[in-house]
Amino acid sequence: MKYKRILSHYTPVICTTLLFLSILCSDDAGADKNNSIFGENIAGTYLLNEDDDGGFRIVTITADGSCFGIHSYQFDNTFSNQQGSWKQTGERKITARTLNFTLLDDGVGSSRFAYTVEFDNTFQQVSGHLSGKLFPPGTDPLDPVAVPIRTFSNTFSGKRLTVTDK
Repeated sequence: MKYKRILSHYTPVICTTLLFLSILCSDDAGADKNNSIFGENIAGTYLLNEDDDGGFRIVTITADGSCFGIHSYQFDNTFSNQQGSWKQTGERKITARTLNFTLLDDGVGSSRFAYTVEFDNTFQQVSGHLSGKLFPPGTDPLDPVAVPIRTFSNTFSGKRLTVTDK
């Protein structure tokens, strides 16, 4: 009789624990489905037109949180492509951070950029703001107290590159 009482007492606890663990370990609970869908919606290549005659950028955003860019003036100003990462910060909004290298008179410096990008309802048009800091050679651009030798900012608008039938 004692064993039946113990079994009847602990069976609901064991079943509840197993149910809780199965939910906790499932793919739906472990992954952020909305962020994954959002990443798939924004993944692509965009042509950005910077205001104030800032030139053009071609930016590629991946679904998994990376981004890459090239600027139309970089060949005249001897700086590299940009690479970085993004995160969702709103319903149709991301914040991105990128780095690049810049050839300066006294060596190779680096730049750190911050982007805020908002997508339209169809994820085909974008607008946003960028700001950047240029650091001298030997300075860690990820150090929050690093002193830049130049800062800059601009706004932009753009559209997604798509494959058409024409």
